[in-house]
Amino acid sequence: MPIATAFDVDAIRRRFPSLSRALAGRAIVYLDGPGGTQVPDACLDGIRDYLTTHNTNTHGAFPTSRESDALIAEAHAAAADFLGGAADEVAFGANATTITFAVSRAIGRTLQPGDEIVVTRLDHDCNVAPWLALAQDRGATIRWVDVRLDDCTLDLDGLERAIGPRTRLVAVGLASNAVGTINPVRRIADAAHAVGARIWVDAVHAAPHIPIDVAALDADYLVCSPYKFFGPHMGLFWGRRELLEALPVYKVRPADETLPSRLETGTQAHEAQAGLLGTFRYLEWVGVTQGGATGEPGSADGGRAARLRAAMTAIRAYERALTPRLVDGLAAIPGLAIRGITDPARVDERCPTVAFTLDGHHPREVSQALGDLGICTWDGDYYAYELIRALGLAESGGMVRVGLAHYNTAAEIDRLVEAVAAIAHRRHSHTAGASLEER
Repeated sequence: MPIATAFDVDAIRRRFPSLSRALAGRAIVYLDGPGGTQVPDACLDGIRDYLTTHNTNTHGAFPTSRESDALIAEAHAAAADFLGGAADEVAFGANATTITFAVSRAIGRTLQPGDEIVVTRLDHDCNVAPWLALAQDRGATIRWVDVRLDDCTLDLDGLERAIGPRTRLVAVGLASNAVGTINPVRRIADAAHAVGARIWVDAVHAAPHIPIDVAALDADYLVCSPYKFFGPHMGLFWGRRELLEALPVYKVRPADETLPSRLETGTQAHEAQAGLLGTFRYLEWVGVTQGGATGEPGSADGGRAARLRAAMTAIRAYERALTPRLVDGLAAIPGLAIRGITDPARVDERCPTVAFTLDGHHPREVSQALGDLGICTWDGDYYAYELIRALGLAESGGMVRVGLAHYNTAAEIDRLVEAVAAIAHRRHSHTAGASLEER
């Protein structure tokens, strides 16, 4: 599949200062994006400007406080444009896990013993453990959805059987952080809503790779993490207004009851919100320069949502074109096994995240060897706790995970494949030599 020539990855890379870092004279290859992406210059500028010019707390009768209030409001509006919701339906927090635990406790106050919650074995544990704890606390029942191990996709027939008249919430990921599978969330939402249940969508892994539209997904709640899509370390939450207004949240008594304040009790990381605004300005620039959108990045006009969507559409197209090169290159290495979708005809069903094992090598050994060469990858279970155990890989160290972002290049993929092939070859040569000596 040809690489999208209209996408100027060199121009993209110039916006990311960290990509200039080198190890032993060679540029570092950042394929660790699923654990956290690099950030563009506009994000760094936003953080620096806030801390040097506007830093204070909110709702004061003085200039820097009023400026902070305006910036925070704008950050909510931009985040809403990114997700397709409304500004007062958006709340910020520490990270997706912390947000999920907090909101799940509020949802739990509405549950009765015998109510059911559906979770899947494909999800990151941040979308499993909070619901397990909630069920234990409230006497609810957990219904599990299994994974088809041949391609690491959800058993959708089993999922629909798990949803019944006592189901109150279905928790599902938009994309797997371990193997990249994109789930048919709209189909799952339809099944949940047919019995009056709500759907909670973990979009942490999907947000850097595909456009998100909460209305098109028919989501009730959605959570993601800006540090996974080129922003600061923080969490981002969206929920339907009528649900958020009725949610019996935990908060301090003086906190405002209006949205989104009732969800954000306590002081937030204002500098992170300033950085996130910078990230959105950067993505708008991508939408204009790579996606053909119009308008001025950073302007809070009606075109910001369109520019952000154009950016994510262009990013998706570029990464979609790169993915077969990564999958096919790794799959050709003797002894290497990819878990997940490998059929190039099904590339639309996955993100550019690939996890693999290599015969005779512990995943940490492979990741360490790549790291020594300046190639950043992850190893382990990445908190995809249930999936790694279903695959039978928990005792052997999990897998090596490679994740592309839109700032990665075909040349970086080739460098990775060459390095992994060399690691595999060294093991093969050593084993062959040992066998010959034994004879």
